[in-house]
Amino acid sequence: MSTEVSTDLIIKLPATMTAATFTDDAEFEKLYSQVKEAVDKHIPDLTTKGGRDAIASTAYKVARTKTALIAQGKKLTEGWRDQTKKVNAACNTIEAKLDALRDEVRKPLNDWEAAETARIEALKVRFSALDAGRADAHCPSEQIKSVLAEIEATDIGEDWEEYQDEARIAKDRVLNALRQNLVIAEQRETDALELEELRALKAAKEEEDRQRRETEEAAAKLRERAVKARQYIGEVEKGFIGGEPQPYGILIYELDRKLPPLIDELGAYAEELHILRETALRSVTLSMQQQAAADAARAEEDRKASAEQAEAAAKEAAAKQKADDEARHKVELEAAAQAERDKIESDRKAEESARAKREADATHRAKIATDIADALRTMSGRATPEAIAESLIEGKIPHTTVRM
Repeated sequence: MSTEVSTDLIIKLPATMTAATFTDDAEFEKLYSQVKEAVDKHIPDLTTKGGRDAIASTAYKVARTKTALIAQGKKLTEGWRDQTKKVNAACNTIEAKLDALRDEVRKPLNDWEAAETARIEALKVRFSALDAGRADAHCPSEQIKSVLAEIEATDIGEDWEEYQDEARIAKDRVLNALRQNLVIAEQRETDALELEELRALKAAKEEEDRQRRETEEAAAKLRERAVKARQYIGEVEKGFIGGEPQPYGILIYELDRKLPPLIDELGAYAEELHILRETALRSVTLSMQQQAAADAARAEEDRKASAEQAEAAAKEAAAKQKADDEARHKVELEAAAQAERDKIESDRKAEESARAKREADATHRAKIATDIADALRTMSGRATPEAIAESLIEGKIPHTTVRM
């Protein structure tokens, strides 16, 4: 017989409860109906403190009843959880031991399968060596011969096991293919060698032709340079370079210093051109000497005429200088007097302007002060420092600006 517990719950609950209360919906609804009935008996009254306290007490009892029921339910599941843990642990042990036993039983088969896989792979590697693709017809003949010798030396014996017949057939097929590739490669290399020889002969002929053309072109250029040199010497002898007349010094420098090394480069034409150059040099030198003598005589005549002109000009300049000095002195005296008069008048106007500005500044300053004072007076008794600062920020004081 169950013992009932009297607590601060909304209804009386048994000291121990069966699992049916929690697993049977009908049993739980029966219990919930008892709780609901007890709650419904309470008539809430919000008009008095006692009534409000009664509402809080009823809600508290419902919460305590919930807590008691959950505690009873957890007691019922404690045993179930312990049993679940034990069963899970046993399952883990069973799984580990039986997995180990399974692996032990299968190990010989696994070892055999691994060895068999390794044997098959080794045979496949040996079989892959019997491949004509290792040296196709595009490879050098020496490479094909090397692969051909290697495969010819490969013995197809009983160590090939179940691949022996297939390997023998593959070896024959590969050898045939490699021998065909070798024939093609050797023919290609023979053709390439012949082509290379033909190209070498063609290149040698082209080089011979090129050298001949260069020799002919060099001779033509040398001949053309000799003709131009002859024309240039004649032009310099006449006193011109590039169509422009030049001083004797430049003409002589061209003939005596600049042209000799250039003419030396002209080979068979050099001797003839040096003779022309020396003849032109003598002609230009003689012309220079004649010109110098004529220039000296003319210079003496010009010197005498210039001395006479200079003496007359000096006398005229002295007379003009005297007249200019007297006129300038007169102008300077008059300018000094006028400058003094202008300075006096300027000082007077400056004083009048300064006085007028001071009077205007004083008037403007007094007006600004009056406007600011009037604005402050309108604040009457509110003219505290804070109020004045706020008025300045808001722009209510005239002639003032606050920069933020």
